Amino acid sequence: MELKNIINKTHSLIEAKEMNGKISQRAMSEMIGVKPRTYTEYTRGTNEPLAMKALLNMLNKLDDEDIIRVVRSWEEKNKS
Repeated sequence: MELKNIINKTHSLIEAKEMNGKISQRAMSEMIGVKPRTYTEYTRGTNEPLAMKALLNMLNKLDDEDIIRVVRSWEEKNKS
């Protein structure tokens, strides 16, 4: 699966969890801390950050529990 497909699928999954359902690309870019143009490039596949690809490759080597542990650790560190 291409990185842009993973990003778009993840966007859809986040929308499904939200009460209002639809999240604009601008709103999603603000949620993840990138500029709207950058997020649009991610969704189109014209900008594929190497760190993002490397992280996905690393997470792929872990079992589900370890992936959740890594993500929750990131979440705790970055709570505002």
